[in-house]
Amino acid sequence: MDRQSLIGLNHYKNRDNIVVIESPTVQKANETIVEILQKYSDFKTAMFLSGGSTPKKLYEHFANEKKLKVGSVGQIDERFGVRAHKNSNEKMIEETGLLKYFESLNIRFYPMLEEDKEIEDTARDYDEALRFVLKYFPKSVGILGIGEDGHTAGIPSIPEISRKMIDDQSGIIDFYDAEKYGARITMNFHGLAMLDLIIILVLGQEKRETLSQMFKYSGTQEEIEKFPAKFFLKPEIALKTILITDQIV
Repeated sequence: MDRQSLIGLNHYKNRDNIVVIESPTVQKANETIVEILQKYSDFKTAMFLSGGSTPKKLYEHFANEKKLKVGSVGQIDERFGVRAHKNSNEKMIEETGLLKYFESLNIRFYPMLEEDKEIEDTARDYDEALRFVLKYFPKSVGILGIGEDGHTAGIPSIPEISRKMIDDQSGIIDFYDAEKYGARITMNFHGLAMLDLIIILVLGQEKRETLSQMFKYSGTQEEIEKFPAKFFLKPEIALKTILITDQIV
């Protein structure tokens, strides 16, 4: 995949094989992602959306622009509970108007949560659905963020949990319940590795040190266990990753 053909006239850096676009504003960052996706995605593309506060304005931008074309949409991570509970990522995405836009185009949305299911069963069923989607659609793209503590997707910066996600290669969806993060279901490292294009959106002055720490990576598993975002520095992952940020990297 030629990432340079996707970024147009945007100036970029190459940091450890990750394409980095430094955006002057949040609005410009969102416009850049729209530009990339207009070139990359079509109705043969599976898109996966992460939660968190950072991508909310991006999803609103998608909904208002009405230019996004994909074949299906799934979730990267979710807070466990009843479907569309008030703190769920699905509820956040719905409130941006993006799900209504997808519905208008008959684009199927695959929610992580289902009614009356335990977390283990929910994770298992979504693992199965995700495998089907990735096999059915020729292309895939994921939109992710990075937390101040280095977590990404729903993968926490808790070594005993992230280590298990690395070591257990039988699934691409995992679940856990930790005091800091609560009960979560998330695409794990193996699931993220199956994506063809990874777009990371990192905004806010408070993320400058986070990005600095992320790029201090010598290639060990222990580093990823403590700071999951360093996973994107793995050579085979970096080559399909675009990082868009309003910070100087």
